[in-house]
Formats: sequence, structure tokens, C-alpha cells
Amino acid sequence: MLSAALFGVSPVFCKLLIGDMSPALLAGLLYLGSGLGLQALLLSRRKSTRAELRLLSQEHRLKLVGAVIAGGIVAPLCLAFGIKYGTASEVSLLLNLETVATTLIAWLVFREYIGPYVWTGKVLILVGAALVVLRAEGGLSFSLSGLLVVIACVFWGIDNNLTRDVDEISSTVLASVKGLAAGLFSIVLALVFSTGAATPAQIAGALGVGAMSYGVSLVLFVEALRQIGAARTATFFAVGPFFGTLLSVALLGERPPAAYWVATVLMLAGILLLYVEVHGHRHTHEELAHAHPHRHDEHHEHEHPEGEEGEPHDHFHVHRPVTHSHVHWPDQHHRHEH
Repeated sequence: MLSAALFGVSPVFCKLLIGDMSPALLAGLLYLGSGLGLQALLLSRRKSTRAELRLLSQEHRLKLVGAVIAGGIVAPLCLAFGIKYGTASEVSLLLNLETVATTLIAWLVFREYIGPYVWTGKVLILVGAALVVLRAEGGLSFSLSGLLVVIACVFWGIDNNLTRDVDEISSTVLASVKGLAAGLFSIVLALVFSTGAATPAQIAGALGVGAMSYGVSLVLFVEALRQIGAARTATFFAVGPFFGTLLSVALLGERPPAAYWVATVLMLAGILLLYVEVHGHRHTHEELAHAHPHRHDEHHEHEHPEGEEGEPHDHFHVHRPVTHSHVHWPDQHHRHEH
């Protein structure tokens, strides 16, 4: 929820900052700010990014590259152009489509279990989004800025599902690498192909927004992906755009049309459905060996060398096969078929 709030307000601050700045430059600065801020945090903790990256398998390195391209380059570029040519309230509400894209990809490609409450919630969000992106002025037409945000959400959905499985490295390192790589690429792209001036204040502001709304937010988001799965993380994350919508009214003086408020009610109803979902059944855990932060629970009953008993702790460990039944979400220990 905190990740959602941090990201949800970013379109409003970006709308204040962008002026004549190239959207590509804005996208690059946001992610560069994310990467630099998280690198500073890692240095303060004396953690080596390079050492952690060596832990990645070849498959997960390819997934990380795919996540950088989809979620760090293509999606932010589309969002930045949407922000420049649309209103902050429109962009904020349409960011809810990221949860729909993430859920569909998690279900179709990664076979994550999606219950009826989640599906119903997605339908309500889709209906709300249609009210925002379709305009009835002299007949139905599409908002160009809205379509750009929709495309951004699809690529962030791809990013979320690729990122979910890259669990050998900490979420801070993962978000930092994505921010630096994507930010530098987009800035070079902007300098070569785009026009538009940016003042030092705009640059500093964009870096600051990126550090919080993309850096800290992404770390929290990745942690949630690993704990409760892509579909449910994305659904909780959908509360973020409402913070942005309210802030656009308070800070920018925007007055969204009545259809936007109807869309808001529909989307909120879709999100609230998630809170009544309970999923539990008998399932089998195959043997699994990996490293991640954990506490001793029914999935972590291994022994430790003396002096390593404190919790939570992070080390390489082996899960023995076990069959049991309990309420669970599709975290990294519960990605079984149904």
C-alpha cells in the first residue's frame, strides 16, 4: 500500500515538473534518480551490487534484462508522453490498468491461480478505465494520452511478472540495477533524438521524484511480489492512482468530469473485493533450495550453525518435500498448479 501511494502521486509531481522538458528525458531522470538513490542506500549498508548479480542464473539474468526493457524503458516513455499531453487525474486513474495486465499475464503465462473475487475486481477496473479513456464528444473517440498510459501498463505488467521470479538477489539491488540501466538509456535517447530544455531545478526535482516514487516504491513492490504473488500485489497496488487523482484536484486544481468519479467508485469496488478472498487447500511442496530473508515457520524448519539463529535472517537453505493444507497466497513457496 505504501508502494502504491508513493507511485500514485508521481504523475502529479511530474505534471508540475515537465514544462518544456522532453518526455524521454523525464522518464530517464525518474529512473536514474531511482537507481542513484538506491545505490547510495546500498553503499551505506556496505552491500556489493556486483557480488549479488553473480548469484543470478542465466535464465534470471535474461528475465532481468527483459524487465529493464519492458518496465524501465518502454513503459516510462509511454507514461511520460501520456503525462505531457493528458491530465494528471486521467493518467492517475488509468494506471489501475497495470493491475489488470499483471493479472492476465500471471494467469496466461505463469499459471498463477486467480480466484473469482480477483477476476470480478479486474472486470470492474476495466469498466472504470473504459469510462476514462473513451470520450463521448460528438461520438465515442479514444484519448491519445490515455492510450499511451494503457500501453505503459501492459509493459509494466510484463515487467512485474518477470521481476517476480528473480529472487536470488535483494529487492534493493534489483530495483537499483533496473533504475540505473533504464535511466541512462532513456537519457541518452532523449539527448540524441529529442528537443526541449530542462532547468537545473527540473532535473533535481525529477531525480527526487524518481528516488521516492520509483526507487523506494519499487523496492516495496518487489518485496510484495515475492510474498503474495503478482496478481494480488498488483491489485493492492491499484489503490495508488486514487492518491494521485485526489492530489491532482488539490494541488493542480483539476476538475475531472463526472465519468471519472464513477470510474473511481467502480475501481475501488474492484480492489475491495480482494479483501474477502481466502484461498486454502491441500498442496505439495517439491524440494527447493534458495536464499531469501525468512523467519522460522512451517516452511522453514531447518537448523542453523550456532550464532545464526536470529530472525529474520537470510541464507541459502533447502526445503524438504512436504504435503499439507493451510490458507496461502502465491508467494515464492506456493506457485503450484490448481
